[in-house]
Amino acid sequence: MGTRYFADKQGAQNYAIYRPSYPDSVFASCINFLKNGATNEVNKFPFAVDVGCGTGHQSTVPLAKYFDSVLGIDISKEQISEAKKSKHPENVDFKVSAGEALPVENETVSLLQVAAAAHWMDLAKFYKEADRVLTPGGVVALYSYAGAAQTSNHPKSAEIDPILKEIAERPVERGFFVPGNDMVRRRYTDECFQIPYSDKTRMEEAEPDLTKQWMEDATSRLLNALETTDMSSQFTYYLEVHMLLGRKPHQPK
Repeated sequence: MGTRYFADKQGAQNYAIYRPSYPDSVFASCINFLKNGATNEVNKFPFAVDVGCGTGHQSTVPLAKYFDSVLGIDISKEQISEAKKSKHPENVDFKVSAGEALPVENETVSLLQVAAAAHWMDLAKFYKEADRVLTPGGVVALYSYAGAAQTSNHPKSAEIDPILKEIAERPVERGFFVPGNDMVRRRYTDECFQIPYSDKTRMEEAEPDLTKQWMEDATSRLLNALETTDMSSQFTYYLEVHMLLGRKPHQPK
């Protein structure tokens, strides 16, 4: 299945269940950057597009309260099928589409965001398409999480965090990650990610095919650290998020 693990039906279902979402501060950062470039005071913007939306709950639905209309797109039919079946606000819709050929009219999008998907795209084509669809003053936002998860306020953090770090780093050591994964690990610092607008900023916020034996061992040690045998036992963890924001000029170049 390789890099398209989440494209099939079972993968999409697993994605809907297990894929972590983003904190409200990430979306607030996008909206604040958008508002700071607005020519007049705006309480709610007309239209946002979330590229590589997956099943929708991670990054598309959280935009609903900020926009009159939100469109989530993904190249996977199964992901979009799961998104459409999920409970979501009436002003949110989903379509199958590639990020390099967006199904929207010229200069209609206030915010074009890509959450944990830009590293799979042809960014030169995407940025050209972004310039076509963004309104003057519209914002393109690329972000993802990287690094090992860390527990938050857990009494066994000292035992759990090293295991989480190993789970994050072992696939890299074994060569399971493909170039897109490495771009995430470098936190979108590659030249191809740099947004082609002068008004831009960078912000930092704080499933490869592993060998069966090692994953079972890591799972066992994680449960031991949690002092439980219950696979459904829960704990809170956090991931670092990196974000690139850029604003389309109000005046043509």
